[in-house]
Amino acid sequence: MKKKVKHWAWGYMFVAPTIIGLIILNIWPIIETFILSFQKSLGFNRYEFSGLTNYIKVFSDPEVWTSLKNTFVFALISVPVGIFISLLVAWLLCKPIRGTSVYRMLFFLPMVAAPAAVTMVWTWIFNTEFGVLNYLLGFLGVQKISWLNDPRYTMFSIILIAIWSSMGQQIIILIVAIKNVPKVYYEAAELDGANERAKFFRIMMPLVSPNIFFLTVTGIIGALSQFDIVYMIYGTGNSSALDSVKTIMYQYYRAAFVSQDKPYASAIAVVTLVIIFALTVVQMKLQKKIVFYE
Repeated sequence: MKKKVKHWAWGYMFVAPTIIGLIILNIWPIIETFILSFQKSLGFNRYEFSGLTNYIKVFSDPEVWTSLKNTFVFALISVPVGIFISLLVAWLLCKPIRGTSVYRMLFFLPMVAAPAAVTMVWTWIFNTEFGVLNYLLGFLGVQKISWLNDPRYTMFSIILIAIWSSMGQQIIILIVAIKNVPKVYYEAAELDGANERAKFFRIMMPLVSPNIFFLTVTGIIGALSQFDIVYMIYGTGNSSALDSVKTIMYQYYRAAFVSQDKPYASAIAVVTLVIIFALTVVQMKLQKKIVFYE
Protein backbone atom coordinates (compact mmCIF):
# COMPACT_ATOMS: atom_id res chain seq x y z
CA MET A 1 0.00 0.00 0.00
CA LYS A 2 2.81 2.38 0.92
CA LYS A 3 4.60 1.59 -2.36
CA LYS A 4 1.45 2.42 -4.31
CA VAL A 5 0.99 5.73 -2.46
CA LYS A 6 4.64 6.57 -3.03
CA HIS A 7 4.25 5.73 -6.72
CA TRP A 8 1.24 8.07 -7.06
CA ALA A 9 3.04 10.79 -5.07
CA TRP A 10 5.98 10.74 -7.49
CA GLY A 11 3.58 10.90 -10.43
CA TYR A 12 1.75 13.94 -9.05
CA MET A 13 5.07 15.61 -8.23
CA PHE A 14 6.25 15.30 -11.83
CA VAL A 15 3.01 16.67 -13.34
CA ALA A 16 2.61 19.37 -10.66
CA PRO A 17 4.64 22.07 -12.53
CA THR A 18 2.52 21.59 -15.66
CA ILE A 19 -0.76 21.61 -13.71
CA ILE A 20 0.26 24.69 -11.71
CA GLY A 21 1.32 26.50 -14.88
CA LEU A 22 -1.96 25.54 -16.58
CA ILE A 23 -3.99 26.87 -13.65
CA ILE A 24 -2.05 30.13 -13.32
CA LEU A 25 -1.57 30.93 -17.01
CA ASN A 26 -4.74 29.51 -18.57
CA ILE A 27 -7.57 28.50 -16.26
CA TRP A 28 -7.42 31.42 -13.81
CA PRO A 29 -7.26 34.12 -16.56
CA ILE A 30 -10.34 32.50 -18.19
CA ILE A 31 -12.20 32.66 -14.86
CA GLU A 32 -11.16 36.29 -14.33
CA THR A 33 -12.23 37.20 -17.87
CA PHE A 34 -15.61 35.55 -17.34
CA ILE A 35 -16.17 37.44 -14.06
CA LEU A 36 -15.02 40.74 -15.59
CA SER A 37 -17.46 40.34 -18.50
CA PHE A 38 -20.37 40.89 -16.05
CA GLN A 39 -18.97 44.15 -14.70
CA LYS A 40 -18.50 47.74 -15.80
CA SER A 41 -15.52 49.99 -15.28
CA LEU A 42 -15.69 52.86 -12.79
CA GLY A 43 -12.19 54.07 -13.60
CA PHE A 44 -8.93 53.68 -11.67
CA ASN A 45 -9.17 49.89 -11.98
CA ARG A 46 -12.48 49.75 -10.08
CA TYR A 47 -15.44 47.72 -11.32
CA GLU A 48 -19.02 46.99 -10.34
CA PHE A 49 -21.52 44.31 -11.33
CA SER A 50 -23.60 45.22 -14.40
CA GLY A 51 -25.30 41.93 -15.29
CA LEU A 52 -25.67 41.10 -18.98
CA THR A 53 -25.07 44.66 -20.17
CA ASN A 54 -21.80 43.84 -21.91
CA TYR A 55 -23.26 40.78 -23.66
CA ILE A 56 -26.26 42.78 -24.86
CA LYS A 57 -23.82 45.35 -26.20
CA VAL A 58 -21.78 42.63 -27.95
CA PHE A 59 -24.76 41.17 -29.79
CA SER A 60 -26.08 44.61 -30.75
CA ASP A 61 -22.73 45.98 -31.94
CA PRO A 62 -22.48 45.98 -35.77
CA GLU A 63 -18.67 46.09 -35.47
CA VAL A 64 -18.73 42.73 -33.69
CA TRP A 65 -20.97 41.16 -36.34
CA THR A 66 -18.70 42.48 -39.10
CA SER A 67 -15.68 41.04 -37.29
CA LEU A 68 -17.41 37.68 -36.83
CA LYS A 69 -18.33 37.55 -40.51
CA ASN A 70 -14.75 38.33 -41.53
CA THR A 71 -13.42 35.74 -39.08
CA PHE A 72 -15.67 32.98 -40.41
CA VAL A 73 -14.84 33.84 -44.03
CA PHE A 74 -11.15 33.78 -43.16
CA ALA A 75 -11.46 30.41 -41.37
CA LEU A 76 -13.68 28.73 -43.97
CA ILE A 77 -11.27 29.60 -46.79
CA SER A 78 -7.81 29.56 -45.23
CA VAL A 79 -8.10 26.28 -43.29
CA PRO A 80 -9.35 23.85 -45.99
CA VAL A 81 -7.36 25.49 -48.80
CA GLY A 82 -4.20 25.57 -46.69
CA ILE A 83 -4.53 21.93 -45.63
CA PHE A 84 -5.21 20.75 -49.18
CA ILE A 85 -2.17 22.63 -50.56
CA SER A 86 -0.03 21.26 -47.73
CA LEU A 87 -1.32 17.75 -48.43
CA LEU A 88 -0.51 18.07 -52.12
CA VAL A 89 3.01 19.37 -51.39
CA ALA A 90 3.60 16.65 -48.77
CA TRP A 91 2.47 14.02 -51.30
CA LEU A 92 4.95 15.35 -53.86
CA LEU A 93 7.77 15.56 -51.31
CA CYS A 94 7.26 11.88 -50.49
CA LYS A 95 8.12 11.00 -54.08
CA PRO A 96 11.70 9.97 -54.99
CA ILE A 97 12.83 13.36 -56.33
CA ARG A 98 16.15 15.17 -56.06
CA GLY A 99 16.64 17.75 -53.34
CA THR A 100 13.72 16.59 -51.18
CA SER A 101 15.44 17.63 -47.95
CA VAL A 102 16.12 21.10 -49.36
CA TYR A 103 12.47 21.54 -50.36
CA ARG A 104 11.32 20.42 -46.92
CA MET A 105 13.63 22.94 -45.28
CA LEU A 106 12.34 25.75 -47.53
CA PHE A 107 8.71 24.93 -46.81
CA PHE A 108 9.36 24.72 -43.06
CA LEU A 109 11.28 28.00 -42.99
CA PRO A 110 8.20 30.23 -42.33
CA MET A 111 7.57 28.34 -39.07
CA VAL A 112 10.88 29.48 -37.56
CA ALA A 113 10.49 33.09 -38.71
CA ALA A 114 8.89 35.64 -36.42
CA PRO A 115 5.31 36.57 -37.42
CA ALA A 116 6.34 40.24 -37.53
CA ALA A 117 9.12 39.45 -40.02
CA VAL A 118 6.83 37.30 -42.16
CA THR A 119 4.17 40.02 -42.27
CA MET A 120 6.75 42.69 -43.10
CA VAL A 121 8.08 40.65 -46.03
CA TRP A 122 4.58 40.09 -47.40
CA THR A 123 3.76 43.77 -46.94
CA TRP A 124 6.63 44.58 -49.29
CA ILE A 125 5.55 41.87 -51.73
CA PHE A 126 2.03 43.35 -51.81
CA ASN A 127 3.25 46.96 -52.01
CA THR A 128 1.25 48.76 -54.70
CA GLU A 129 4.12 50.76 -56.22
CA PHE A 130 7.24 48.67 -55.57
CA GLY A 131 5.93 45.21 -54.70
CA VAL A 132 7.29 42.10 -56.42
CA LEU A 133 3.80 40.77 -57.12
CA ASN A 134 2.65 43.83 -59.07
CA TYR A 135 6.02 43.93 -60.84
CA LEU A 136 5.56 40.35 -62.10
CA LEU A 137 1.91 40.94 -63.02
CA GLY A 138 3.04 43.96 -65.01
CA PHE A 139 4.74 41.62 -67.50
CA LEU A 140 1.31 40.09 -68.15
CA GLY A 141 -0.20 43.49 -68.79
CA VAL A 142 -2.08 43.61 -65.48
CA GLN A 143 -2.46 47.06 -63.96
CA LYS A 144 -1.17 47.72 -60.44
CA ILE A 145 -3.44 46.33 -57.73
CA SER A 146 -3.67 47.77 -54.23
CA TRP A 147 -3.61 44.41 -52.48
CA LEU A 148 -3.69 45.72 -48.91
CA ASN A 149 -5.80 48.85 -49.38
CA ASP A 150 -8.53 47.78 -51.78
CA PRO A 151 -11.36 45.98 -49.87
CA ARG A 152 -11.83 43.69 -52.87
CA TYR A 153 -8.38 42.12 -52.41
CA THR A 154 -7.54 42.54 -48.72
CA MET A 155 -9.12 39.29 -47.51
CA PHE A 156 -7.36 37.34 -50.27
CA SER A 157 -4.04 38.90 -49.24
CA ILE A 158 -4.50 38.09 -45.54
CA ILE A 159 -5.54 34.51 -46.34
CA LEU A 160 -2.50 34.04 -48.57
CA ILE A 161 -0.16 35.23 -45.81
CA ALA A 162 -1.85 32.93 -43.27
CA ILE A 163 -1.67 29.88 -45.53
CA TRP A 164 1.99 30.46 -46.36
CA SER A 165 2.83 30.94 -42.66
CA SER A 166 1.20 27.69 -41.53
CA MET A 167 2.19 25.40 -44.40
CA GLY A 168 5.53 24.34 -42.91
CA GLN A 169 4.12 22.64 -39.83
CA GLN A 170 1.25 21.08 -41.77
CA ILE A 171 3.58 19.67 -44.43
CA ILE A 172 5.89 18.07 -41.85
CA ILE A 173 2.95 16.41 -40.04
CA LEU A 174 1.44 15.18 -43.31
CA ILE A 175 4.76 13.85 -44.65
CA VAL A 176 5.12 11.67 -41.55
CA ALA A 177 1.51 10.50 -41.93
CA ILE A 178 1.90 9.68 -45.63
CA LYS A 179 5.12 7.76 -45.05
CA ASN A 180 3.33 5.63 -42.44
CA VAL A 181 0.75 4.45 -44.98
CA PRO A 182 1.61 0.79 -45.79
CA LYS A 183 2.92 0.42 -49.34
CA VAL A 184 0.82 -2.69 -49.81
CA TYR A 185 -2.24 -0.49 -50.35
CA TYR A 186 -0.57 1.36 -53.22
CA GLU A 187 0.71 -1.89 -54.74
CA ALA A 188 -2.76 -3.44 -54.61
CA ALA A 189 -4.23 -0.31 -56.20
CA GLU A 190 -1.67 -0.43 -59.01
CA LEU A 191 -2.63 -4.01 -59.74
CA ASP A 192 -6.23 -2.80 -60.11
CA GLY A 193 -5.07 -0.11 -62.55
CA ALA A 194 -5.31 2.89 -60.21
CA ASN A 195 -3.53 6.05 -61.35
CA GLU A 196 -1.84 8.68 -59.13
CA ARG A 197 -5.07 10.64 -58.76
CA ALA A 198 -6.95 7.59 -57.51
CA LYS A 199 -4.16 6.70 -55.08
CA PHE A 200 -4.16 10.29 -53.77
CA PHE A 201 -7.91 10.62 -53.18
CA ARG A 202 -9.00 7.02 -52.53
CA ILE A 203 -6.06 5.58 -50.58
CA MET A 204 -3.79 8.21 -49.14
CA MET A 205 -6.40 10.79 -48.03
CA PRO A 206 -8.61 8.32 -46.11
CA LEU A 207 -5.58 6.79 -44.39
CA VAL A 208 -4.17 10.14 -43.26
CA SER A 209 -7.62 11.51 -42.34
CA PRO A 210 -6.81 11.44 -38.57
CA ASN A 211 -3.94 13.86 -39.22
CA ILE A 212 -6.09 15.98 -41.54
CA PHE A 213 -8.75 16.08 -38.83
CA PHE A 214 -6.18 17.20 -36.24
CA LEU A 215 -4.94 19.97 -38.54
CA THR A 216 -8.52 21.02 -39.25
CA VAL A 217 -9.43 21.33 -35.56
CA THR A 218 -6.26 23.22 -34.64
CA GLY A 219 -6.45 25.28 -37.85
CA ILE A 220 -10.01 26.45 -37.14
CA ILE A 221 -9.10 27.34 -33.57
CA GLY A 222 -6.12 29.34 -34.86
CA ALA A 223 -8.17 31.01 -37.60
CA LEU A 224 -10.95 32.05 -35.21
CA SER A 225 -8.34 33.63 -32.94
CA GLN A 226 -6.44 35.33 -35.77
CA PHE A 227 -5.05 38.70 -34.74
CA ASP A 228 -1.36 39.22 -35.45
CA ILE A 229 -1.42 39.48 -39.26
CA VAL A 230 -4.25 42.03 -39.31
CA TYR A 231 -2.71 44.09 -36.52
CA MET A 232 0.80 44.11 -37.98
CA ILE A 233 -0.47 45.33 -41.36
CA TYR A 234 -3.15 47.83 -40.32
CA GLY A 235 -2.32 48.77 -36.74
CA THR A 236 -5.12 50.58 -34.92
CA GLY A 237 -6.21 52.86 -37.77
CA ASN A 238 -9.59 53.02 -39.47
CA SER A 239 -10.14 52.30 -43.14
CA SER A 240 -12.49 50.45 -45.46
CA ALA A 241 -9.70 47.94 -46.09
CA LEU A 242 -9.44 47.21 -42.37
CA ASP A 243 -13.21 46.84 -42.11
CA SER A 244 -13.07 44.04 -44.67
CA VAL A 245 -10.49 41.96 -42.76
CA LYS A 246 -10.71 42.83 -39.05
CA THR A 247 -11.31 39.71 -36.99
CA ILE A 248 -13.12 39.17 -33.71
CA MET A 249 -9.81 39.04 -31.83
CA TYR A 250 -8.79 42.31 -33.43
CA GLN A 251 -12.09 43.76 -32.22
CA TYR A 252 -11.28 42.44 -28.75
CA TYR A 253 -7.90 44.18 -28.87
CA ARG A 254 -9.45 47.51 -29.86
CA ALA A 255 -12.02 47.28 -27.08
CA ALA A 256 -9.46 46.31 -24.42
CA PHE A 257 -6.42 48.43 -25.29
CA VAL A 258 -7.64 51.25 -27.53
CA SER A 259 -11.05 52.03 -26.01
CA GLN A 260 -9.86 50.80 -22.58
CA ASP A 261 -13.20 49.04 -22.01
CA LYS A 262 -11.93 45.79 -20.52
CA PRO A 263 -15.30 44.44 -19.29
CA TYR A 264 -16.75 44.78 -22.81
CA ALA A 265 -13.59 43.23 -24.28
CA SER A 266 -13.94 40.35 -21.80
CA ALA A 267 -17.50 39.73 -23.04
CA ILE A 268 -16.17 39.58 -26.63
CA ALA A 269 -13.50 37.10 -25.51
CA VAL A 270 -16.05 34.90 -23.73
CA VAL A 271 -18.36 34.87 -26.77
CA THR A 272 -15.40 33.92 -28.98
CA LEU A 273 -14.38 31.15 -26.57
CA VAL A 274 -17.93 29.74 -26.60
CA ILE A 275 -18.00 29.78 -30.42
CA ILE A 276 -14.62 27.99 -30.63
CA PHE A 277 -15.71 25.44 -28.03
CA ALA A 278 -19.03 24.79 -29.82
CA LEU A 279 -17.35 24.31 -33.20
CA THR A 280 -14.75 22.00 -31.67
CA VAL A 281 -17.49 19.87 -30.09
CA VAL A 282 -19.29 19.66 -33.45
CA GLN A 283 -16.08 18.55 -35.14
CA MET A 284 -15.45 15.92 -32.48
CA LYS A 285 -19.00 14.62 -32.98
CA LEU A 286 -18.41 14.39 -36.74
CA GLN A 287 -15.10 12.64 -36.26
CA LYS A 288 -16.58 9.12 -36.42
CA LYS A 289 -18.18 9.87 -39.79
CA ILE A 290 -15.34 11.69 -41.53
CA VAL A 291 -12.20 10.13 -40.04
CA PHE A 292 -10.97 6.69 -41.04
CA TYR A 293 -8.89 4.73 -38.53
CA GLU A 294 -7.01 1.79 -39.96
